[in-house]
Amino acid sequence: MPSGLTRIYDRDMAAAGIPKRDERNRVMAVHALRVTFGTHLCAAGVPLRTAQAAMRHSKPALAANVYTDPKLLDVAGAMDTLPDLMPTPEAAPVRATS
Repeated sequence: MPSGLTRIYDRDMAAAGIPKRDERNRVMAVHALRVTFGTHLCAAGVPLRTAQAAMRHSKPALAANVYTDPKLLDVAGAMDTLPDLMPTPEAAPVRATS
């Protein structure tokens, strides 16, 4: 990280009125921008290998597990895209009668 970047970032955050800690008590630091970037890549459906390259990580696990905030992902929306596995009464097979 370039020398002085943290000091400049902290000054800019204060000038913008952004608190140093969020509601989950996480520190807002320069590195938090990488988490935001990784989370947005994941939420946009960018393949993990592509996110790994964009973030210049040596391992995909860094992009997936360290730099992605699962609380910000639309898990319910992802479940809604799955097919319905329970047949509806109209789709039930008709049996022959004798």
